[in-house]
Amino acid sequence: MRIARSVVALSAAACAALISTSAAVAAPAPAPASAFETTPEIGILTPEAEAELYEQLEESAPVIAVYRGKEINLANGWEGAQACTEIPSGEIYCYDSTAAADAELPAIDPAQASRIRSKVIYGPTAFSSCAVGYVCLWENSNGGGRRLQWSAKGTKQLSDWDFRDKASSGCSNRNAGGVEVYDARTALPDPYMILGSPYCYNFSSAAYPTGGTFNDKADYIKIL
Repeated sequence: MRIARSVVALSAAACAALISTSAAVAAPAPAPASAFETTPEIGILTPEAEAELYEQLEESAPVIAVYRGKEINLANGWEGAQACTEIPSGEIYCYDSTAAADAELPAIDPAQASRIRSKVIYGPTAFSSCAVGYVCLWENSNGGGRRLQWSAKGTKQLSDWDFRDKASSGCSNRNAGGVEVYDARTALPDPYMILGSPYCYNFSSAAYPTGGTFNDKADYIKIL
């Protein structure tokens, strides 16, 4: 399959409720299913937009993360890790659980530590499991299973992260912008969906343009 791109647009319905100040500081709890009932904008790329992003993705490089004190290439598997985080500097850290990843985030991302001290809150209840300022993807619906988390803008080739055709839910907990999610198809127009901020989505309930859903169809994303 080949890589695709979408134009930027943001459209989403409101999620459940704002997270409380205490939830922003405390250890994250699983997000309720209702927080993932937002409907994303979907569409199909033009050839021009697709070609533009394909050029960007040709610069894709191996994704090397630190897990249990050693470097691993995520494309070859996570070696038991359940949560991986790319911080603004571009460094990537993986952990045995999402709880462990969240506990360490203020130490590896100074901006996150500042947000916690300032009690900054962007999104609804679901973001108790997706850090403020981050975009998250999960392997299962409703924020379950393995989790990937990024803060910086840019394009992420999900095969480099061992997540191609494996994402079932996602959140964008940023104060502006969102994330574009693409399914790359060979010799066919490429569908996309746009996850607006600050909302969460179940891909199994996001209608695919040609039928079915976007569940396990994400090939790469672009954080705006």
